[in-house]
Parts: sequence; C-alpha cells; structure tokens
Amino acid sequence: MRKYALWFFRQMSAVRGRLLLRIIAGLLQVALGLWLVWLCRRFIDVVIWRGDVLRETIVLFSVIALLIALRQLVFYLSGITEVILQNDMRSRLFQFVLGRKLYAENRKAAAGAEKRSSEMLSGDISQRLERDLSSASSVVTGILPTMIVTLVQLFGAFFLMRSIDSILAWSLLVLTPVVAVCAKYLGSRLKKMTLAIREEESSIQMMIQETVEHELTIKTLQAENTVSGLVGSMQQRLHHLVRRRIRFTLISRLLLAFTFSYGYFGAFVYGAIQLKEGLITFGVMTAFLQLVGQIQSPIMSLLGMIPQLIHASASVDRLVEIENTEQEKSLSQADAPIPLQHACGIRLQDVSYSYPDERKKMVVSHFSYDFRPATSVAIVGETGCGKTTILRLLSSIIQPDSGKIVLYDTQGKAVEGTGMRSHIVYIEQGNTLMSGTIRDNLLLANPGATDEQLTEALHVACADFVFSLPAGMDTKIGEHATRLSGGQAQRIAIARSLLRKGNILLLDEISSSLDAETEKILFDRLFAAYADKTIICVTHRKEVADRCQEQIRVDKEKTLQPKLSERLRKEK
Repeated sequence: MRKYALWFFRQMSAVRGRLLLRIIAGLLQVALGLWLVWLCRRFIDVVIWRGDVLRETIVLFSVIALLIALRQLVFYLSGITEVILQNDMRSRLFQFVLGRKLYAENRKAAAGAEKRSSEMLSGDISQRLERDLSSASSVVTGILPTMIVTLVQLFGAFFLMRSIDSILAWSLLVLTPVVAVCAKYLGSRLKKMTLAIREEESSIQMMIQETVEHELTIKTLQAENTVSGLVGSMQQRLHHLVRRRIRFTLISRLLLAFTFSYGYFGAFVYGAIQLKEGLITFGVMTAFLQLVGQIQSPIMSLLGMIPQLIHASASVDRLVEIENTEQEKSLSQADAPIPLQHACGIRLQDVSYSYPDERKKMVVSHFSYDFRPATSVAIVGETGCGKTTILRLLSSIIQPDSGKIVLYDTQGKAVEGTGMRSHIVYIEQGNTLMSGTIRDNLLLANPGATDEQLTEALHVACADFVFSLPAGMDTKIGEHATRLSGGQAQRIAIARSLLRKGNILLLDEISSSLDAETEKILFDRLFAAYADKTIICVTHRKEVADRCQEQIRVDKEKTLQPKLSERLRKEK
C-alpha cells in the first residue's frame, strides 16, 4: 500500500494547487450541508412558531444557492485538474516509451514482476496510456479529494447526530469496521480479476490495431473471417472475466445495500417512536433523517471507492512496468553531442551482439572494422545474417554486448554511445511514413528546414513527383501512406532522412521498392551530393555494391554462427 501512496503522491506535482482548492471547496460544501440540517431543525422547531420566517427563509435559500454554486465549482475544478494531470502523466510516460532501449532485456523480468520493454507491443502501450492512465489519474483527481471530504462529512454528521442522540449515532457507525474488514478480504481477489481483465483488453486492442494497420494484407489473404473469429474469441474471454468480477462484487454490494437501507428505516422507526413518546420534536425528526443520509452516504461512498482503488492499483502496476523499462543512457553533459566539422568514420573494435531472446545465437561475433572517413562501404550477404543488426549497432540504436564502437573525425575528436546519433543519417528500409502531410513527415527530421532544403532533399531522393501533386508537399498521405505507392513512400522517407545533418549515411536496402532505372538515378544523386560523407549501405543488389569503394560480405555457416569475412576491396 505504501508504494502506491508514494506513486500517487509523485503524480500530484502538477496539480497540487488545484487539488487543494478542490478539497477546500468540498469541505465548504460539507460545512454548508451540516449547517443546513441545523437551520432546517431550527426553522421547524423555533422559527415558524416565534421567529422571523422571512429572514430565516432567505438564509435557507442563500445556503442552498451557495451549495449549488460550490457543487459547480467542484465539478469545474475536478474536470480541469483531471485533464491537466492526465496530460502530465501521459507526457511523462510517453517519454519513457520513447527513451526505452529497443531489444533490451529487463533485469527485473526474471522475478516475474515486469515485461521486457520489447514485449510491450504498440496496442498494449496504447491501452496502458489510455485506460490504465485514466483509472490511475481518477484516484488523484477524484477518489483522493472525495475521500478526504467524505471522511470529514462522516465525522461531522456523526458528531452532530451524537449531539442529538448518541445511541442512534453509534449504532449507525458501528457497522463500518465490520464492512471494512470484509472489503479488505475481498480486495486481493478483486485486484487479480482486474489485472486479468486489463491484460485481455490490451490483447484485444493490439489485435484490432494490428488488423487495421495491415488491412490490405488481411484482405489479400481473405483472412477477414479468421481475424474476426480471433477477436470474437478474445471478447468471449473478456466477457467471462468481467462476468466473474461482477458476480464477485454483486454479493458484497447486496449485503451493503441491505445493511444501510435497513439502517435508514431503522432510524426512521426509532425517530417515529421517540416522536410519539414526546421525547423529540418534529425538527429533531427531520434532522435525524437528514443526518442518517449524511452518515450512511459517506460510508457507502467510501466503500464504493475500495473497488475503484483496487482497479487503480492494478493499473498502476501496469504503468510502473513502463517506468521500469530499461532506458537508454540520457544525453548528459558528458555525453552531449560533440561538434564534428570534418569527415567522420566509425571504428568497431571486437564487437559482439546477440538479441535478448537468443543469447546462444551470436548475430555479430568479435567483429572489428574501420569505416574510414569519406569512404563508401557496401555490406552484402544472405538474408538474416546480421546486416541490419550491424547498422543498428553503428547508429547506436542497440548497444554491443562486448567491444567498442567509436565515431571519430579526421581531427582526432571522438564520440561514443547515443551521442553518435547526432552525426548519423540512418535511412531504414521500406515505408516508414506517418499520417499527415508530406511536409509534416519531412519536417519531422528537421523542423527548421526551409522550402529550398525540402525541395533539394526531395530531388536527391528522386521524389520530384511530389511537385506534380495538386497540393504538393501539403498533400495528405493517410495512415502508412496508403495514398502513395510503395516506391513513392520509400523515396519520401529517404528525403526525410536526408534532411538530418550528419557526416555518416547508413542506408538499409533503401531501393528495395524501386525499379532499376530509378535506383540508378537515386544512387547517382546520393553519391554526388554526399561525396564528402561516409556512406555505409546494406544491399542485395550487385549494381549498388559495385558503386562502393569497399565491400563487407557477411556469411552464415552451417552451424548458424554468423561470421564476417575479411574486407574485400574493389579494384579501381
């Protein structure tokens, strides 16, 4: 419980002032409500017989008006606080998502507490940042202030009732500890059920998201019925889990409802008997009924918060998994980008790497190579032998298990780690465009780029077709660039990467969707425009490899242990 309290306290930093106002407004509302009970009792017993009815009526209406105004203020503060907190939490958690290490092994996963960051698929992350975040934030903006106000209301109503009739006050309050013990017993089981429901909801979200993203593939495979069946089965499991939780909570709700409903009518009967015996007045009877509601309602409200807190604790566990994903080393002052004004190269020294799930399979083994400044190198070899992994290592997307990677210039300056990225232009294979316009995608790489720079990048990437489109660079391309052909999308993605400032170009099968003629023009322009840069390209095409000054061939032996051959120099 303590860890959840500390976690929620940390989330309050952006909204503490508003939360305080929300609580103060709620406390004023409670105070006015209790005062209204006292005024009503006084009005019936005293004022209508020998007081100033008009003045007291005005006071009553004024208190009611203030109560209405305070309710609206609480509603306003709750809504504003909630959106501010959710935005703050989402932004912070999104930074964890962006900063996580790709293909990293979570050291705590062995204990069964958390997932590896790479196991959190996009749909799962989306579900956590929406459903789980909303559930967790509701504790801070809704449940916590409401709980404080409700407790004050409970004790205030209790002491006011006690001043009228102590027996009735204690009889109404005595059931609370019993119900609280039962709630604690039910809590652990309810949390497990909620976690299972959240996981199933994430699975459905992932399936739907991936289906929409690959809609064309689903249609060409005629797999609509198969996918619908899978989603249907998952929804059936979710339905079963939700029904089980509802049945579990239904019994406790019935017990509480019977307990407090009969408690109210018990107070009514008790008051009626007291009234008949002449022991109380009509005003006191009215106060009885009002205060019974103000005691039972907080208790019911507090008990109703228990399932919400349990659900929220399950959501917090899932959000903490995001916070605990292994993060890349931040660009501290020691790692801040070092300006390199001259031609750069990259040197690998005895580098080895294997993916977390395949520790026994070395993708790169004791590899040393010097990609010298202002040279062009082709990395060739069969599919799956580790060529793309080498580019990921060079771009510092992944870190080697052993060995050293250093980016250096001709003046002796050197950079290691994530600081290398500012000097590298990494162009991935395939369509990597995002929804929006062509201009939006281009500016993602360089927000300050001018139209002249955008035009130049599009020209070098053989994407001049953009200027013949009706809206030009402001053409909307849809999700995954569905309004463009594969080759067009690939060329725009190349242009986007070329807008980055870097001395080293990493090209990963960038012409895979292009015809031979367009490919030739593309590489002619690339090698001409970046003759003073270091170009490292992965390719299966001999024509592209032959353009480079050097080649590295990656072979895979029958033992499936990758082996990098020695440098093959192209004769001049």
